[in-house]
Amino acid sequence: MAGRARAGGGGPAGRALVSLVLGSAVLTGCAGSPAPSAPVAQVASQADCLAPQVLSALELVPASSGGTVRRTAHPDVPAAGRIPEDFAPEAVVTCTTGGRLRDSSGTWAAVTQSRLEGDLGPLITLVDRTHTEPTGTCGAEGPTRTVVWLVDALGRAVRPLLPLDPCGAPTQAVHDTLAALEGTDSTDYPVELIVPHGTPQG
Repeated sequence: MAGRARAGGGGPAGRALVSLVLGSAVLTGCAGSPAPSAPVAQVASQADCLAPQVLSALELVPASSGGTVRRTAHPDVPAAGRIPEDFAPEAVVTCTTGGRLRDSSGTWAAVTQSRLEGDLGPLITLVDRTHTEPTGTCGAEGPTRTVVWLVDALGRAVRPLLPLDPCGAPTQAVHDTLAALEGTDSTDYPVELIVPHGTPQG
């Protein structure tokens, strides 16, 4: 009992000391606590690689660059987030940069939309538990960008949060889990005219 009395400090000075210690503990706990969880993703009617938010994430819509962008009438889609508990994905749709298409206008930067099927367990575990933010910068060319959709049996889709490397691209672990799936369909869509027809080739 005596030891407990000494620790508590019944007088004003003791109460002030206890308050100071508790206040410091609260501040320390706040500073070291993890960031709040990301919001749950809203479900879109379908996966869409040409939605404005997806093209922005892929860095394929430089509106102020002066380039020619092939406009689409695709609607907005919800932001990426945690997978809803009642959402049961059965396939993956990826939107990837790096493709090229040619037509009478010239050469276009393209988005490749691919459908993947198989065991989604490793991917779902990875994206829902290990989301990270980019922590560095890249070279001039930057990484190949990828947006991932999870699709259910009704064709509805959500964009999960992905673990990212320092350059802002999905980590190698994400690429490995995607590579383990089976591709069933792939389509290229022109987005930005990068070499107009008739431009002299250097």
